[in-house]
Amino acid sequence: MRELTIEGALFVLGLYLSLRVLAAFYRLLDLWYTIRTAYPAVIRGIVGWVGSTVTLAAWLDGPNRTAFVCGLVAYLTFYLSLFGLRHLILRRPPQG
Repeated sequence: MRELTIEGALFVLGLYLSLRVLAAFYRLLDLWYTIRTAYPAVIRGIVGWVGSTVTLAAWLDGPNRTAFVCGLVAYLTFYLSLFGLRHLILRRPPQG
């Protein structure tokens, strides 16, 4: 039971860190208009979130790493599926 709880928590942590890594990369686009002054913060965010994700994945072993990586992949899959759904909805012919 304890192992299942730990793996569940690591799955959720993987979801969260995947979200934060994507947000760090989007910060580059959000701050592009002022990138000359904002690049240290942008780079710090990307390196920090990607670094913490990679470090945690390297530190974990066995089923714990699998649960964590499944969380990362699950959020990325969900995020990318939203793009597909968006295109399906926007390309639908008008009803009327």
